[in-house]
Parts: sequence; structure tokens; C-alpha cells
Amino acid sequence: MLYKAKIDGDIGVKGCKMVGNREIYGYELTKTFFVDNSGWGNSGESALTFNSFLNEVKAGKYYGIKEAGQFQVYIGEYRKKAIGELKAEKIDNGILSSKKIKNNTRLTVYNNGDKTIRLHSTDIIQFKGDKIILNSGGWDTVTTRSRFNEFLPDYYSIIRSKGITYIFDKRDEQFLRYSDKIKGIKFFDGMELTI
Repeated sequence: MLYKAKIDGDIGVKGCKMVGNREIYGYELTKTFFVDNSGWGNSGESALTFNSFLNEVKAGKYYGIKEAGQFQVYIGEYRKKAIGELKAEKIDNGILSSKKIKNNTRLTVYNNGDKTIRLHSTDIIQFKGDKIILNSGGWDTVTTRSRFNEFLPDYYSIIRSKGITYIFDKRDEQFLRYSDKIKGIKFFDGMELTI
């Protein structure tokens, strides 16, 4: 997700990916650069030219696009946190355990019993008491829906039909298996389910 600069001025940073403004687990944002991406910028303007930005790129630092406009981008510079820092953060945040459970997917268990399943940098499923909160982070993808189906209780099912994502509760007597007559609820970010 983040691009690690191999040398000072690493031109490979040109291919860094969109990470958004979210906090990225295991990394700390150290700087944000406002960079011209049109190729028409000049030195002295508020946005750095790409060559000026390259002069700021340091070996061993990580880079990702926080925001992108038509002519400029905000590029974040990150440092990787040490294991000791992550352990201290877990204690401060009330985290009992955190582990990778699938590719780009992490399960975090809190001291109060709550749990979160994070895909990339989005908490896609939050178990809070008797509630489940779903969030795609704007990425309603095959992978996100796959994680929903895998980690939600078995009586919930998520499908996509004709460009719309639906959720079914199999405990509901009205539940119908996938057919032309879909009777599910349309998925939306922040929707709450019950356990």
C-alpha cells in the first residue's frame, strides 16, 4: 500500500498509491507534501514541482497519496513504527490482541470484549456488544464483500446484484435465496446489525 523509498530521490515514488487520510496501522505520518501532478507547475508556486518533491524523498521513508485533485496531490511521508511502539499503543488503546487473519486483514480484540476486522486501513466490521457495524470505507469490492461473508455470523449473507449490494438475515422468515426477486436490505456504510 505505501511505497518505501529505496534511495534518496527515488523516482519510484511516482507510482505510490492512494491511501487516503486514514491512520495506517504500524505507520506514523511525519510530513505532508503538496505536489503539482500536471507537469506544468513552476518553482515558486505553492505546489512543489515533481523534481522539487523528489529532492525531499528520503531513503527508508514510506509514501502514499492522501488526497488528489485535478492538478495537485497531497503526498504523505510515513515512518514505520518500531515493535515496542506498537505494543505500547496496544496497551494505551485497550487492545488485548491484534493479529493478521487473512491477506491485508487484521482482527483486533479489545479489553472490553469489542472486536474489529480491518481490511487495509478500514475497520470493515466492528463487533460492539450486541451490535455489528459494517463499513466498506467507500470500497464496496469483491474482497470487502468476501470478508463480510466470511467473518459475519452465518445467518448474514451479502450479495451484489445489478450493481447494488444487499444484505440478508437468514433468521428472517422473508429471507429468499438469490433470485430475480431480491428481498434483502441495501447495504450502506455505517449500517448496524444485531448479533
